[in-house]
Amino acid sequence: MADLDKTTVQKQNDEYPDLNPALEVDTDDMIVVKEHSLEAGEKVFSFILLIVGVIALKLSVDLWFSISLRRGPRIASAAAVPVFVSALWVLMSLWTVIENFKLTTPLSKVKGVGEKIMKALAYALPLNVIIMLALIVAYCVALVEGVSFYIATPAFLYISMCYLMRKDYLKNILWTGIVMAFIVLVFRMLFSVVFP
Repeated sequence: MADLDKTTVQKQNDEYPDLNPALEVDTDDMIVVKEHSLEAGEKVFSFILLIVGVIALKLSVDLWFSISLRRGPRIASAAAVPVFVSALWVLMSLWTVIENFKLTTPLSKVKGVGEKIMKALAYALPLNVIIMLALIVAYCVALVEGVSFYIATPAFLYISMCYLMRKDYLKNILWTGIVMAFIVLVFRMLFSVVFP
């Protein structure tokens, strides 16, 4: 049966050479075996989500009690939705933490907390991400220090596009101009946003 299929495919290739059919791939070559069920840092991230959810729950409960002191506790108050959402957040992230600790990561076999942290950071923050974060921080500092929006923003856009694409430096000037024109037309003229 396999020989018949290959013969049929060859006849179709000969009859319709312009179609360029895809190469046949054996299904055994397509099977991907995943050694670990989680990526590096997923356990820590779910734990951080739990901590932030607990903080959000505490703040929303405090809000609910502050409103309740004036009017009495009511489920239909404005603070009921944040309490409900943050409580759901805590429950779901707690469930995620419990489930994640049953699974393995590429860092499960690594001994030592320091080495685990370094490998997780190296995985989560590759060089491109670190450089872009540095560019964003530099852009924010420039705006805070009083550099005009109309100078800092095109510089940031052009530098980041040139770094990420590493080609078409003249096209990047055009793209920077188009983006700046759009920002000015939409936000400054249409919505009257005041830029720093």
